[in-house]
Amino acid sequence: MAKEKLNAKLIIAGPGAGKTHNMVASIITALPELSPVRYMAVITYTNAAANNIYLRVSKKISIPENLFIGTMHSFLNKFIVMPFASFGSEQVGREKLFLQCDLDAVYLKVESLKEKEKRVKTPQGAAVLKKSIREKLNKKGYITFDQTLTIAKGCMANKAVAKAFSNRLQFLFVDEFQDSGNDVFTIVENIRKEQKTRIYCVGDPEQYIQSFDSSIKDFKNIPILKAAASSNYDIEINNKNFRSSQKIVLFLNKFNGRSFKSNVFQQQAVCNLGKAAAEVGEDILFSQKWESVKPIIEDFYNRCDNLNIPMSGRCILAKKNDVINRITAAVSNHFMNPKKETGISPIKAIQDTLLSTIRMNQTEFCDHYQTTVYTLRRHSIAVFKAIHNGRITNENTYGSFIKDELKLDMVKGLPVKIDNLKFDFNNQQAGNVVTVCNIHTIKGLESKAVLAIAKTEEELLLWIETDRAVRELKRDNEKTDYPRLGYVAFSRAEKLLYIACLEKVRASTLSRLRDLDVKLLD
Repeated sequence: MAKEKLNAKLIIAGPGAGKTHNMVASIITALPELSPVRYMAVITYTNAAANNIYLRVSKKISIPENLFIGTMHSFLNKFIVMPFASFGSEQVGREKLFLQCDLDAVYLKVESLKEKEKRVKTPQGAAVLKKSIREKLNKKGYITFDQTLTIAKGCMANKAVAKAFSNRLQFLFVDEFQDSGNDVFTIVENIRKEQKTRIYCVGDPEQYIQSFDSSIKDFKNIPILKAAASSNYDIEINNKNFRSSQKIVLFLNKFNGRSFKSNVFQQQAVCNLGKAAAEVGEDILFSQKWESVKPIIEDFYNRCDNLNIPMSGRCILAKKNDVINRITAAVSNHFMNPKKETGISPIKAIQDTLLSTIRMNQTEFCDHYQTTVYTLRRHSIAVFKAIHNGRITNENTYGSFIKDELKLDMVKGLPVKIDNLKFDFNNQQAGNVVTVCNIHTIKGLESKAVLAIAKTEEELLLWIETDRAVRELKRDNEKTDYPRLGYVAFSRAEKLLYIACLEKVRASTLSRLRDLDVKLLD
């Protein structure tokens, strides 16, 4: 008898659908089937999301050693790059050191150390130098952030590696699957083809804003849509929205309505607190104030006050950093930014950075300083504390700390991205302050009231575009993901959604807003 085909499962779930709650429930349901000699991996794209899943699972059960919960990069590094890198196309040294920066950052650092007349002049020259830098780094065991995917994909192209890896992995849960680029999709497909692993992917194509894959030229070719059209994936639709009011959900539905194998995706506002129906909610608002952010914010605050929404339940979003800077100035810098990181564990990230700073691997460090790995770990913790208490704020203060406090010799040549080493374990920020951040950072989070400020009328028009042909333009222009940025910003709101633009808009734009049932304010 032929063995039954093991399809992957793809759950299409929009904002506020309770994706994390459902994933945790699925993990706990599957755990009794997990073999003690195999793994279950739960992967997502930020440490914040991974920590959230870990905490929710740990409240219900004791986490077994063979349950991995982490970011995509940490998963690939742990399960593929570390054990199998020598089987890929890149030649990597035996001791792996993961740099918290990409190859371009290393290239720019190398170039900055040269005299101006000796710097690379052509794109061809830059490509040659980058290749040389990468090969030298790999030989020493250094792996740049962007190389993890390339190495993992190369390893999984090896049939023996794919088989060995799949034999270890019994369950794979992929959160925010829409953010997977082609390389990640290729790896997932290689796992699926081995027919050894149960795969569960959860995502929403309309929230595809994180992956900047140059190989994707047409929106219909993003991996989540290719999977949805494939007979190798069983589709499940979750059309509930537990987060937003009825009026906000109706507004959001104007921007989706995609069909998945004859099922049209439209959300329904539901209430998970035992009430008969979700709250009807407030009208979607558009401020006709423009140019200055201050009066817009003041009116937003007044409306929040009238609805008894505390400062901690308010969120102000924008796409452009210069707009964010104007907003933070207007709120007198009394705000929080929900920092979200991607990468590996904090101490490991700092330890690898420290070793790259002195241009040694772990073995060389222990031999040179006649010490043990525990000294290296103490140094890493000291750096972590110095960053946390503000003693280390940039590459210069980092260099001084390494030299003066740790008595180590810093070797110039590799960049040190201090911002990538600032880890925040506590998302519950102290103080009753408003959240201010760009739209990419807010993804996956929510707020009682949201103010979304477009810089220009062109940006606003893309945010409110409902024509799918326009929303799905080829990804060859920075503005092509603006419609989905608008969708992500709008869908963070639970109770109040307030939209504004810093450029005066035309009557035709106001008419379009009215057609979307947006209430125009004087």
